[in-house]
Amino acid sequence: MSHWFYITPDEYELAAMIGISAIVLEVRIRSLGWSKERALTEPPQTKRALKGEWMKVAEQNGICYSTFRYRVNRLGWDMERAATQPLQDRKAQAKAAHEASRKYDPDLVAQASNNDVPYDTFRKRVTASKWSPEKAATTPVMTSSEIGLMTKDKRTLSFSRHSRAWNGSFVTR
Repeated sequence: MSHWFYITPDEYELAAMIGISAIVLEVRIRSLGWSKERALTEPPQTKRALKGEWMKVAEQNGICYSTFRYRVNRLGWDMERAATQPLQDRKAQAKAAHEASRKYDPDLVAQASNNDVPYDTFRKRVTASKWSPEKAATTPVMTSSEIGLMTKDKRTLSFSRHSRAWNGSFVTR
């Protein structure tokens, strides 16, 4: 078994020539579990200096330094966009996330609500009962008396099937 975590002096020299510091090399191999090949070939991340005109523009637009730095270095935005695009309002951000994660068409949910179909009933009809969303939204909920009549009919059908098989006498042996 080779000691993949042992870094030879030659590997330290090779990393230094590429521009990778000894600490970065050790973290990549020992902490992050990178292969030696990847740790020695992938250049370290460079971060652009964020001083000057665009930083002042960002501050004037109410964008703090950390947000500006995140936009440029992590998101890869150009300096102009990072400094001028306004921060998104929390409520607007939450609303956009909610709309993006919506599973059912809002029109169908509203139609179901207009037809007195509760949202949970609509959802269960679509997921558990495999109804189409249109059918789930338009089919009204059965009342308890309708359910009672339906079960009564089932019981009479079931009883009539059993009564035909029974001839009215018990067989004793």
